[in-house]
Amino acid sequence: MSWSYTRRLIYGSLITPWKYFDFHMISVTLIILIGVWLAKVILEWRNRRIRLIEFSKKLPGPPTLPLIGNALAFACSSTETLNVVTSLCNYGPIFRVWMGPKLFVAITDPRDYEVILTSPKASHKGAFYRFMKPFIGEGLVSGSGPTHRTHRKIIMPMLNVRVLEVFIQYFNEHSKYCANQLEEMVDTGEFDILPFTAHCAADITLETVMGIPGTVQRGGYKQLMHWAERMYEVIHTRIMKVWLHPEWIYSWTEYRAQEKIGQNVIQGFTESAIERKKKEHYALERGALISNRPRTMILEQLITYVENTHVMNDEELRDEIYTVFTAAQDTTGLVSAFALLLLGMHSDTQDKVRAELKDVVGTKDITMEMIPELKYLEMVIKETLRLFPIAPMFVRELTGDVELESCTLPKGCSVAMVPFVTHRSPKYWMEPEKFIPERFLPENSQNRHHYSFVPFSAGTRSCIGQKYAIMSMKIIIGTIVRKYQITAKGSMETIRLKTDISVRSVDGYKVSITRTT
Repeated sequence: MSWSYTRRLIYGSLITPWKYFDFHMISVTLIILIGVWLAKVILEWRNRRIRLIEFSKKLPGPPTLPLIGNALAFACSSTETLNVVTSLCNYGPIFRVWMGPKLFVAITDPRDYEVILTSPKASHKGAFYRFMKPFIGEGLVSGSGPTHRTHRKIIMPMLNVRVLEVFIQYFNEHSKYCANQLEEMVDTGEFDILPFTAHCAADITLETVMGIPGTVQRGGYKQLMHWAERMYEVIHTRIMKVWLHPEWIYSWTEYRAQEKIGQNVIQGFTESAIERKKKEHYALERGALISNRPRTMILEQLITYVENTHVMNDEELRDEIYTVFTAAQDTTGLVSAFALLLLGMHSDTQDKVRAELKDVVGTKDITMEMIPELKYLEMVIKETLRLFPIAPMFVRELTGDVELESCTLPKGCSVAMVPFVTHRSPKYWMEPEKFIPERFLPENSQNRHHYSFVPFSAGTRSCIGQKYAIMSMKIIIGTIVRKYQITAKGSMETIRLKTDISVRSVDGYKVSITRTT
């Protein structure tokens, strides 16, 4: 049999079956199938929309406008946002708000918080968290789904007690440097203490998260600090102004241009830190570098874990590290400043803190064993967090129906929890607008619902760095109070607030200091 005959035979066997296919019929069939699928998708979407709309009619809430809903109410300045949210909560413990086509159900009852924050159907962050992603990517704060759960399980053990024992020397070192810097402010009148606590917190976080020398208090990393702060303002603006939600509009605004600059600075810094630590890791592996220091910094632990397991790519590693950095730095610096401001307004409380520090610590550095003994200082920090929670509101997206005591929330709606309002509700707190640390004594807390105080969220997505934050704040505040008598004008009622992502003071954190005798 010749090769040419064999070739024709093979060619014929491949081509002949296609002669019996009716390509026109196939095309029609495909079009019909696609049409049926599209009709099914559209019908399901329509049914979900109808269900959301019908459900929303059963809830109290402000009057809505066509297409935009209640979006105009939130098109306000950062100084007005909390007032808007607080006034809306007068509709009751559960009410509805439409942000364009998106239904938000707001709740303020701790019993409802517990249901939502422990439900697997409410573990996804709300749609607005996507506006954080240009800065922090798919990290623990903004991410959802299986990847988030995996990363959380990996990172959580990296903040265990053994690691915190190593960190405590950096907490003390940078807190003492901060206290020494404050010497130049003694007897000079009022000044804003936030830059001091924020820079101290940044140095602590650089050392313990990134494993690189903290030099912010010495004038380093100015660009990073600027864009870390500006990031919150850009995110808040986009969230609150519904017309900036579509990418095709937002991309033409000045905010997008600023976002790009900030993104380059933040990602460039994080990638540089990761690259440096990877080189150290490889050098240690080869024996080309000798170090007696345990590799306990979070970035070092993550790199070692990733190199052994390959569970994260470079982009995921970058996102998680910067998320941990910015969350730790902002929380610690901001709450410490608020606490010192409140102590300046309440000299009797400040005296109790100082007396406790004298009894427990004396003139030494604060050690791991002393941390649990600083009980009154912890109550001060908790009361500060009650009044000024880091996240005044957080949102979950429902992937299924969730049953509350009063109603069943439908799949597809967003649930907004408002700790700022719950923390100040007379229903759960006696004299809620007053600064009273003693309300956190065990005998005063035992009958209070455990979800009435959620400064770090709660449930399956609670903050993994709570112990880290409380410990670092105890040392920063304690180191400063041991050395200085703090005074501040005004009272709780005179503190004007604004919000970006966190709650902040409009007028700064103005205190005066003198040396303690």
